[in-house]
Amino acid sequence: MASDELTPDDSDLLEEFAALLADPSLWAEPGPEVEDAVVSAISAERATMQRSPSATVARPRRWWTIAAATAVGAAAAAAITIVVTRDTPAKVDQTVAMAGTDLAPGVTGEARLTAVSSGVKIQLTLPGLPRRDGGEFYQVWLKNCDGTQLVPAGSFHELDDAIAWAGVSPVDFPLLTVTKEAVAAPKDPAQGSSGEVVAKGAIGPCP
Repeated sequence: MASDELTPDDSDLLEEFAALLADPSLWAEPGPEVEDAVVSAISAERATMQRSPSATVARPRRWWTIAAATAVGAAAAAAITIVVTRDTPAKVDQTVAMAGTDLAPGVTGEARLTAVSSGVKIQLTLPGLPRRDGGEFYQVWLKNCDGTQLVPAGSFHELDDAIAWAGVSPVDFPLLTVTKEAVAAPKDPAQGSSGEVVAKGAIGPCP
Protein backbone atom coordinates (compact mmCIF):
# COMPACT_ATOMS: atom_id res chain seq x y z
CA MET A 1 0.00 0.00 0.00
CA ALA A 2 1.49 3.39 -1.02
CA SER A 3 1.83 6.07 1.67
CA ASP A 4 -0.45 8.52 -0.26
CA GLU A 5 -3.30 5.99 0.02
CA LEU A 6 -3.28 6.14 3.82
CA THR A 7 -5.66 8.37 5.72
CA PRO A 8 -4.25 10.56 8.50
CA ASP A 9 -5.71 8.12 11.01
CA ASP A 10 -3.93 5.21 9.29
CA SER A 11 -0.62 7.08 9.31
CA ASP A 12 -1.00 7.86 13.02
CA LEU A 13 -1.79 4.22 13.75
CA LEU A 14 1.25 2.98 11.84
CA GLU A 15 3.47 5.47 13.67
CA GLU A 16 2.10 4.21 16.97
CA PHE A 17 2.78 0.63 15.87
CA ALA A 18 6.37 1.48 14.85
CA ALA A 19 6.93 3.09 18.25
CA LEU A 20 5.50 0.00 19.89
CA LEU A 21 7.93 -2.27 18.06
CA ALA A 22 10.83 -0.05 19.13
CA ASP A 23 9.81 -0.31 22.78
CA PRO A 24 12.11 -2.85 24.56
CA SER A 25 9.27 -3.86 26.86
CA LEU A 26 7.51 -5.49 23.88
CA TRP A 27 10.25 -8.12 23.77
CA ALA A 28 9.90 -9.07 27.43
CA GLU A 29 8.07 -12.26 28.36
CA PRO A 30 4.35 -11.62 27.73
CA GLY A 31 2.16 -11.75 30.81
CA PRO A 32 -1.31 -13.35 31.01
CA GLU A 33 -2.95 -9.94 30.61
CA VAL A 34 -1.68 -9.50 27.02
CA GLU A 35 -4.29 -11.77 25.46
CA ASP A 36 -7.11 -10.02 27.34
CA ALA A 37 -5.86 -6.60 26.21
CA VAL A 38 -5.74 -7.63 22.54
CA VAL A 39 -9.21 -9.17 22.66
CA SER A 40 -10.62 -6.08 24.39
CA ALA A 41 -9.10 -3.74 21.79
CA ILE A 42 -10.56 -5.71 18.90
CA SER A 43 -13.96 -5.95 20.60
CA ALA A 44 -14.00 -2.18 21.20
CA GLU A 45 -13.19 -1.48 17.55
CA ARG A 46 -15.91 -3.86 16.39
CA ALA A 47 -18.47 -2.24 18.72
CA THR A 48 -17.58 1.21 17.36
CA MET A 49 -18.10 0.06 13.78
CA GLN A 50 -21.45 -1.53 14.67
CA ARG A 51 -22.66 1.69 16.30
CA SER A 52 -21.72 3.69 13.18
CA PRO A 53 -22.69 1.68 10.09
CA SER A 54 -21.98 4.63 7.82
CA ALA A 55 -18.34 4.52 8.86
CA THR A 56 -17.93 0.85 7.94
CA VAL A 57 -16.97 1.53 4.33
CA ALA A 58 -14.49 4.24 5.26
CA ARG A 59 -12.72 2.20 7.93
CA PRO A 60 -11.83 -1.22 6.41
CA ARG A 61 -8.23 -0.15 5.81
CA ARG A 62 -7.83 0.85 9.47
CA TRP A 63 -9.42 -2.42 10.57
CA TRP A 64 -6.95 -4.47 8.53
CA THR A 65 -4.08 -2.31 9.79
CA ILE A 66 -5.10 -3.14 13.36
CA ALA A 67 -5.42 -6.83 12.46
CA ALA A 68 -1.95 -6.86 10.91
CA ALA A 69 -0.45 -5.14 13.94
CA THR A 70 -2.13 -7.63 16.24
CA ALA A 71 -0.88 -10.58 14.18
CA VAL A 72 2.71 -9.32 14.16
CA GLY A 73 2.58 -8.66 17.89
CA ALA A 74 1.20 -12.14 18.53
CA ALA A 75 3.95 -13.71 16.40
CA ALA A 76 6.60 -11.79 18.33
CA ALA A 77 5.08 -12.91 21.63
CA ALA A 78 5.06 -16.53 20.43
CA ALA A 79 8.75 -16.36 19.49
CA ILE A 80 9.62 -14.89 22.88
CA THR A 81 7.62 -17.60 24.65
CA ILE A 82 9.57 -20.33 22.83
CA VAL A 83 12.91 -18.83 23.85
CA VAL A 84 11.86 -18.40 27.46
CA THR A 85 10.51 -21.94 27.61
CA ARG A 86 13.73 -23.44 26.24
CA ASP A 87 15.84 -21.44 28.70
CA THR A 88 13.67 -22.28 31.70
CA PRO A 89 15.11 -25.07 33.92
CA ALA A 90 13.31 -28.36 33.43
CA LYS A 91 10.84 -29.39 36.09
CA VAL A 92 10.67 -32.80 37.69
CA ASP A 93 8.14 -34.86 35.78
CA GLN A 94 7.59 -37.53 38.40
CA THR A 95 9.06 -39.49 41.28
CA VAL A 96 9.15 -43.28 41.14
CA ALA A 97 9.35 -45.52 44.21
CA MET A 98 12.15 -48.09 44.07
CA ALA A 99 12.17 -51.35 46.02
CA GLY A 100 14.79 -54.03 46.54
CA THR A 101 14.27 -57.56 45.26
CA ASP A 102 15.16 -60.85 46.97
CA LEU A 103 18.80 -60.03 46.16
CA ALA A 104 18.54 -56.82 48.21
CA PRO A 105 15.76 -57.27 50.76
CA GLY A 106 14.73 -54.20 52.71
CA VAL A 107 16.29 -51.72 50.28
CA THR A 108 14.00 -48.82 49.37
CA GLY A 109 14.47 -45.51 47.61
CA GLU A 110 13.26 -43.37 44.77
CA ALA A 111 14.08 -42.16 41.28
CA ARG A 112 13.22 -38.62 40.19
CA LEU A 113 12.75 -38.32 36.43
CA THR A 114 13.23 -35.03 34.60
CA ALA A 115 12.64 -34.63 30.86
CA VAL A 116 15.23 -32.41 29.13
CA SER A 117 16.10 -31.81 25.49
CA SER A 118 18.93 -34.37 25.52
CA GLY A 119 16.91 -37.18 27.11
CA VAL A 120 15.68 -38.20 30.54
CA LYS A 121 17.61 -37.40 33.72
CA ILE A 122 17.15 -40.05 36.42
CA GLN A 123 18.25 -38.97 39.90
CA LEU A 124 18.50 -42.08 42.05
CA THR A 125 18.45 -42.17 45.83
CA LEU A 126 18.77 -45.83 46.70
CA PRO A 127 20.83 -46.30 49.87
CA GLY A 128 21.57 -49.66 51.42
CA LEU A 129 23.15 -51.42 48.46
CA PRO A 130 26.72 -52.54 49.20
CA ARG A 131 29.37 -50.70 47.20
CA ARG A 132 30.77 -52.46 44.16
CA ASP A 133 34.32 -51.67 42.99
CA GLY A 134 36.98 -52.93 40.62
CA GLY A 135 35.36 -54.86 37.81
CA GLU A 136 31.97 -54.98 39.54
CA PHE A 137 29.30 -52.30 39.39
CA TYR A 138 25.59 -51.56 39.34
CA GLN A 139 23.85 -50.94 36.00
CA VAL A 140 20.65 -48.93 35.61
CA TRP A 141 18.28 -49.91 32.83
CA LEU A 142 15.02 -48.83 31.23
CA LYS A 143 12.99 -51.78 29.99
CA ASN A 144 9.88 -52.18 27.86
CA CYS A 145 6.84 -53.94 29.26
CA ASP A 146 7.44 -57.38 27.77
CA GLY A 147 11.13 -57.32 28.69
CA THR A 148 12.35 -57.78 25.12
CA GLN A 149 14.24 -54.47 24.98
CA LEU A 150 16.68 -52.93 27.44
CA VAL A 151 18.30 -49.50 27.36
CA PRO A 152 21.37 -48.89 29.60
CA ALA A 153 21.23 -45.67 31.62
CA GLY A 154 24.59 -45.73 33.42
CA SER A 155 26.89 -47.77 35.68
CA PHE A 156 27.73 -46.94 39.30
CA HIS A 157 29.72 -48.00 42.37
CA GLU A 158 26.73 -47.22 44.58
CA LEU A 159 23.33 -45.59 44.26
CA ASP A 160 23.03 -43.53 47.45
CA ASP A 161 23.01 -40.39 45.28
CA ALA A 162 23.49 -41.05 41.57
CA ILE A 163 22.34 -39.53 38.30
CA ALA A 164 21.58 -41.76 35.32
CA TRP A 165 20.65 -40.68 31.79
CA ALA A 166 18.53 -42.31 29.09
CA GLY A 167 17.89 -41.32 25.49
CA VAL A 168 14.52 -43.04 25.13
CA SER A 169 11.00 -42.19 26.26
CA PRO A 170 9.80 -43.67 29.58
CA VAL A 171 6.42 -44.04 27.88
CA ASP A 172 7.92 -46.78 25.69
CA PHE A 173 10.28 -48.09 28.40
CA PRO A 174 8.33 -47.72 31.67
CA LEU A 175 10.24 -50.24 33.80
CA LEU A 176 13.29 -49.07 35.74
CA THR A 177 15.69 -51.73 37.04
CA VAL A 178 19.10 -51.98 38.67
CA THR A 179 21.29 -55.03 38.16
CA LYS A 180 24.63 -56.31 39.45
CA GLU A 181 27.15 -56.47 36.61
CA ALA A 182 30.82 -57.20 35.96
CA VAL A 183 33.24 -55.93 33.33
CA ALA A 184 33.17 -57.99 30.12
CA ALA A 185 34.85 -57.95 26.71
CA PRO A 186 33.20 -55.92 23.91
CA LYS A 187 31.57 -58.89 22.19
CA ASP A 188 31.02 -60.97 25.31
CA PRO A 189 27.34 -61.89 25.86
CA ALA A 190 27.88 -60.64 29.42
CA GLN A 191 27.71 -57.10 28.02
CA GLY A 192 23.95 -57.54 28.27
CA SER A 193 22.01 -57.65 31.50
CA SER A 194 23.10 -60.27 34.01
CA GLY A 195 19.50 -60.68 35.08
CA GLU A 196 20.53 -60.16 38.71
CA VAL A 197 18.03 -57.42 39.49
CA VAL A 198 18.58 -55.85 42.92
CA ALA A 199 15.98 -53.05 42.69
CA LYS A 200 13.13 -52.01 40.43
CA GLY A 201 10.37 -49.49 39.95
CA ALA A 202 7.58 -48.72 37.48
CA ILE A 203 7.58 -45.34 35.75
CA GLY A 204 4.24 -46.08 34.10
CA PRO A 205 1.67 -48.86 33.74
CA CYS A 206 2.08 -51.91 31.57
CA PRO A 207 -0.86 -53.63 29.90
